[in-house]
Amino acid sequence: MFIIRRGTVGKMNIFTKVMIVIVLMLIPIIVIYDSSNKTSTGVVEQELLQINLNRIRFFVEQMDVEADRLWRAAFVIATDPDTLQLQLRSSSEPDYSILASKRVLLQKLDMQSTSFEWVNDFTVYSPQSDVVVSTNLKQNYDADYFRNASQQRWDYRVIVTDRGPEKAFVRDLITPFESVSKMGDPNLYVEVTFTSDNLVKMLERFIQGSVGQPFLYHPGFDPIMPRELDPELIDAMVEQFDIIKAQNPSEGAVKITFRNEPYLVNYVTSKSLGWSLVDFQPMKKVLAPIDHSKRMFYAAGLLLLLMGIASAALLYRNVQKPINDLIRAVKSLRRGAYDHRIKRGSNNEFHYLIEQFNLMSEDIQTLIDKVYAEQLHAKESSLKHLQAQINPHFLYNNFAYIQSMAQLERTKAIVAFTQHLSQYYRYTTRTEQQLTSLAEEMELIRNYLEIHRMQSERLHFHEHIEADMMSILMPRLLLQPLVENAIVHGMEGKKGKIEIVIIGNRTEDGWELIVEDNGVGMHHDDLESLRRSLPLQASADRGLGLRNVHQRLRHYFGQSSGLLIEHSSLGGLRVGLMIKDGGVSDVGSTDRRRYPLSS
Repeated sequence: MFIIRRGTVGKMNIFTKVMIVIVLMLIPIIVIYDSSNKTSTGVVEQELLQINLNRIRFFVEQMDVEADRLWRAAFVIATDPDTLQLQLRSSSEPDYSILASKRVLLQKLDMQSTSFEWVNDFTVYSPQSDVVVSTNLKQNYDADYFRNASQQRWDYRVIVTDRGPEKAFVRDLITPFESVSKMGDPNLYVEVTFTSDNLVKMLERFIQGSVGQPFLYHPGFDPIMPRELDPELIDAMVEQFDIIKAQNPSEGAVKITFRNEPYLVNYVTSKSLGWSLVDFQPMKKVLAPIDHSKRMFYAAGLLLLLMGIASAALLYRNVQKPINDLIRAVKSLRRGAYDHRIKRGSNNEFHYLIEQFNLMSEDIQTLIDKVYAEQLHAKESSLKHLQAQINPHFLYNNFAYIQSMAQLERTKAIVAFTQHLSQYYRYTTRTEQQLTSLAEEMELIRNYLEIHRMQSERLHFHEHIEADMMSILMPRLLLQPLVENAIVHGMEGKKGKIEIVIIGNRTEDGWELIVEDNGVGMHHDDLESLRRSLPLQASADRGLGLRNVHQRLRHYFGQSSGLLIEHSSLGGLRVGLMIKDGGVSDVGSTDRRRYPLSS
């Protein structure tokens, strides 16, 4: 490494000097990065505490708003005329009169109950007439039950529902509206209840995409937590939380050490329910990306050191580096990176080769871009032409339906029908964007099916599509021809109920969208003939739309993708879009990067 000549002290060659320079450059970079990483970690911790505290505040606000809405609904019920008449009922009145009044009031209670996101129950009890009306038919309501009524706060206790005994929040509105100290004999009780399962579902939505352990806690009661959390771990966290809350009862965000691991703890107390939402976030999981980045940096630093040694040797020779540049450039060209250019170095023997290579790469890129642009323009023009092929019979039928509804003066039906029709044509005639999400495509399908359903009440449709598929990007108007074939050819000659089912599933190597119907179906020979005709150019027969869909699938997603056509267990046909990941498409690698499968 070091060459010491006779008569000199520590005289070094060029290779050694380059190595020393590389090491001296890496040392301050590593020191500065380590200091910056520690500072960034501290800032991230504080930001995470504040961000998660804001999330928890928002969650608690949503919970309080829903609880307060339920409580306000009790006042609306208490002032309802049918509720007030309940107090005046006498046991001497006919049974049918009391039952009629109770039925009317029960309908109003059901309407109030179903207007809320949470599953809830309303109960009205009149001590004077000893009459009870409730949406909860399992709980026994009488004077003894309401002896311990809680009006000032939400009480958490066990009640009996259709699902058996459940823990629920209960609050009673007592009339006349007087203070607790002046309260005499009550005229009426209006009770509001909602089970803790509503809060469990909210917590399960809250925990999605998070590494925390959120739960609701109130001293003296078991915590309310998502089903997937470990109860023993939550009980241990409750003991730790009691110590933290003593310092600030309402809300807080602190960093603690729990079971020899650092945790970020955020909590906010509900003003309405009095329960605290607590979230324990393990620092290891929260800071895992930063730790991974740190390890990657040190690995990259070591790699740079090794590359520096190799580069120093190559620079010493002053020949190998240009050769390696040419080799890497050729490999990049082979991978399809035609925009790769070699940086021109010193004016030596390799200057001419590098210059000619850059000119060659530029010519190839220009030629490929030109051919690709022409091909893509032709495909888009073909798609716009397909969109312009609006079925005139479909349009005539729609106008005829509107005319008949107008003659019958069914204004609401006309409004609903024209809304579906306008949304359908707004989507189909919009050609500036050739890609869309599955969610937008399904909105088109719903409008299209509603148009036919309003014209024929024997049409029924269902959809079962996985929620995470709705963000998938796909060419426009791929699914609509399948549904149109199911309606046009499936209903023809079919009596009775027509059923269409749309199913979307992820597969091992891609995803699929299936349209099934219980229509007249096809003979086996006709079905085989249709399958064989899919790769052919479209013609003006029944398979026009299906062949177009098949060819667009193969063009965009690759030759391994295509259309599935087979007999359905419902009695008709089962037609589906079969999309395979990783297929080599005609669109090209650059366009695939620009238009991914999911948004």
